[in-house]
Amino acid sequence: MKHKRPIVVAHRGSSGSAPENTLAAFRMAIDQGADMIELDVRMTRDFHVIVHHDRDVSRTTNGKGYVWEKTLNEVRLLDAGSWFTAKFKGEQIPTLRQALEMMPPHMLVNIEAKTDGDPRKRLSFEECVILMIMEKRFEERAIVSSFDHAFIARMNKLFPAIKTGALYMPVRDTRKKPSTIARATGASAFICKHTQLRKRFAEDAHKHKIMLGSYVINSAKELEKARRYGVDAVITDFPGKIRALVG
Repeated sequence: MKHKRPIVVAHRGSSGSAPENTLAAFRMAIDQGADMIELDVRMTRDFHVIVHHDRDVSRTTNGKGYVWEKTLNEVRLLDAGSWFTAKFKGEQIPTLRQALEMMPPHMLVNIEAKTDGDPRKRLSFEECVILMIMEKRFEERAIVSSFDHAFIARMNKLFPAIKTGALYMPVRDTRKKPSTIARATGASAFICKHTQLRKRFAEDAHKHKIMLGSYVINSAKELEKARRYGVDAVITDFPGKIRALVG
């Protein structure tokens, strides 16, 4: 069976060539022909939505401490580029607003919401993400994804017009089909790691018209497997390389 060409999604931007989740990585992904940019969001102490993957800032900045303990002004003082190479010294952790504002009109975005570790309850995180998508008029260009399926369910209840994606977690979801998860959450996409791709997932997703995404696909061999299973979106650290292979 011949499948259509998958879209190329830049994982945290062009994160194999630039510091992840920075504007530099997003600009590079755009230049390299990515169809979509995937980025991670968390909420600061003063309730700003910023683009950052980890709970702690220490891996990718010159700072220490949890995101939810820091204000936006404190976050802005951090160097989020030097850890990668000196060339990117001074890159900052952007806000979601900054990231959306710099994207060209054709660019799609996958906003992955990170809720793990944050001890605060009833944050209205979903509402903040929805309002930012609406403010920047990305309703038709955005998909919001998360490992937190309760977050996805709340997103769909609040604003079902914005597409959502459920990320697969083997320990929790091992016996669940994509369609089972989609029914429970309202998600229109099922996303799993390339090592977790299975024929049964692909067949069920295609049968129920659920978008199938897979990460992190960085080699020709990994791409070949993804295409064999009819993956709709390949998420990669090297969008330029995978773009050339996809054709």
